[in-house]
Amino acid sequence: MNKFVCFYYLFLLFFFAFFAGGFPDSQDGLQYLTIARRLYYDHALAMPEADFAHDQNVYMNTLPGRDGKRYAITGLGYSLSLLPAVFVEDIFLKFTKLSPIAAFPLQNDWPVLLFASTANSFWAAVLVVLFYKYLRLLDYSHRHSFFLSFIFFISSNLWVYAKHSFPHLMFLFFMTLCFYLFKTNQLSQKRKYLFYLGLSFSCLIITYNPSFLFTIPALGIYYLVLNFKKLNLDLIRKMLADFLVAVLGVLPGVIVYIFYSRLRAGESVVTELVNSAQSIASKFPQPFVIFEGIWGLLFSSGKSIFLFSPLLLLIILFWFKLSKKIAAEIIAFSILFITYVWFIGTYVGGENFLVWHGDESWGPRYVLPILPLALILITQIFVNLNRWQKIFIFLPLCLTGIYIEFLGLVLPYQVRFRYLARDTWINGVQFKVNEYGNFIPRYSPVFNMNRLFWKRIKYRKNIFDHGVYNLRLKDGFDFPFELGYTTWRGLREKSLITFDQNIQEPIVNFSLQTRNHGIVSVASSSANFKFYLNNQEILPLEKTAQILLNQEQEFTFDLKDKKLLAQNNTLKIYSNFAKLKFVDSDKNQALFLQILKINELPQNIVSIDYPYVSPISQKINSINYFYYGGQEKNAWPIWHMHSGVYENTWDFWWLRPFHYWDLPKVFFAMIFALDIWGIFYFGYQTLKFKDV
Repeated sequence: MNKFVCFYYLFLLFFFAFFAGGFPDSQDGLQYLTIARRLYYDHALAMPEADFAHDQNVYMNTLPGRDGKRYAITGLGYSLSLLPAVFVEDIFLKFTKLSPIAAFPLQNDWPVLLFASTANSFWAAVLVVLFYKYLRLLDYSHRHSFFLSFIFFISSNLWVYAKHSFPHLMFLFFMTLCFYLFKTNQLSQKRKYLFYLGLSFSCLIITYNPSFLFTIPALGIYYLVLNFKKLNLDLIRKMLADFLVAVLGVLPGVIVYIFYSRLRAGESVVTELVNSAQSIASKFPQPFVIFEGIWGLLFSSGKSIFLFSPLLLLIILFWFKLSKKIAAEIIAFSILFITYVWFIGTYVGGENFLVWHGDESWGPRYVLPILPLALILITQIFVNLNRWQKIFIFLPLCLTGIYIEFLGLVLPYQVRFRYLARDTWINGVQFKVNEYGNFIPRYSPVFNMNRLFWKRIKYRKNIFDHGVYNLRLKDGFDFPFELGYTTWRGLREKSLITFDQNIQEPIVNFSLQTRNHGIVSVASSSANFKFYLNNQEILPLEKTAQILLNQEQEFTFDLKDKKLLAQNNTLKIYSNFAKLKFVDSDKNQALFLQILKINELPQNIVSIDYPYVSPISQKINSINYFYYGGQEKNAWPIWHMHSGVYENTWDFWWLRPFHYWDLPKVFFAMIFALDIWGIFYFGYQTLKFKDV
């Protein structure tokens, strides 16, 4: 058993790490990581105190502390799990003799973000292993436990959170561990498991936020159903002794919770929990809140728990196949389901602001805790299905779930409402995109992301294709601007193109078609250009390098007599407006590269190539940045550049070096090879076990 569990865990760890994105993809994730860095480098819990210029840092959800400092509103637990990533960052910093970046997260470097993005791979792996052990504890076979623990995870809304930087999987692990330890205690009658349960609940308390309160009714009823036989004095004594043992384990978490609560806002833990409970259940919600929230969680086209975890439908379709064998789990699941759907569905975060949809997340993340116990019910149903029911009902539901979660894995979930208006009006009522987008099937994230996925598949080569000349728009270009029939690239004040010579098809001429485009009616400035080939100024055949407003101009360069390098020729483009500063021109007019030709043949200009602007990479490779990191050092434009790469590429960490040319490709290739080896080696070792 132990050997199988180790192999299974390692396979899962490498498997989930393969799908990591390479950096925390949410404000919550960055906030947890910020606290982890503060703990590691400064031995402090408050947010960074570095002095920033106006609007020079990322907004965070914080609370004022008793000491006048700002503190995160969430728990400490997930930050503690990110400390290994900070340790890896520190190794790189010591190697390059650099100091930690104080203005984190607006200014950041890739090592800490890369390894922080794999934190949930660990929690996903231990959670799936716990699923397996829980099913085995309930006497399901090794084959069924192994198969269903894995297949349920990747076909439910859990899989996408193995990638995204939310603390929910850590929360789910400790919550599920509490149920598992209750069952272990009931089977073994050893109170040490109740102490372990208390420790697990301690971790649950500090992991996320006061929503751990929602688990208490289900845990309490689960214990009673498992242990209640006939009420008598001996049973009362046993229950009291069990409670005291569990409380001993809970105390560390309570102490940390009290300390952190008082540090942040000076409130006692009782006051904070009471305030949280009152804000949730202060009054019976209005009917429209019940309809929108509960209906949204159950049946909406954008956030339905059945849409993002289709195997839950088995419980509705085959409820009659459940047995008394798992009566305690059925009751606990029912209570947990009702608790979460009711309180999350009816919670109002502000005037006309319902929180049930979980903001920017992929699927209904706030009700994920209902899924672990649902697995037990689904397992009981699965073992009682006949062959045809498995083929025509279970399998389609399973494949549907895997595909829906896969959409949230390969594409950034932040683009799920791309091309939709931020607001719309229906019957005179204004709706935000996360409202109408979650309720109107045509605009559902699943529909929208599916369309975007296949569009990106269709044009997949354009993102990476550099042609026979290895042409790269390497720096100082905006992201592809789609016009339907063509795509343009905006030019910055300094832009850099690199290309190689080709022996079979040597370069004779090189041409750029550009446009000086007026954005508003008051635009009036002509544009001037200078070109430098391999640091030597070069003039176009047209003898002029100026474009009037709203005019297009093709600049052609005769290169047949130029001595080009075999690799990495550089064409530097300096542009300016006659009457405007370049930074002001963004609001009035813009310069676009429309077509780039080599030897009269159009080349691909929509590949994504940018510098990461990495202090560590710069130190290792002595890189001199041209525009981003050179001309443009402001942190916000670099942040937006990173966001653009994130939203316009496939969301995998091992693809980042193909888009950021200053990332260490050899290092990424090494850990990619290690990851692939781990998946196949430990996967093979896991499959060798036919029974345990």
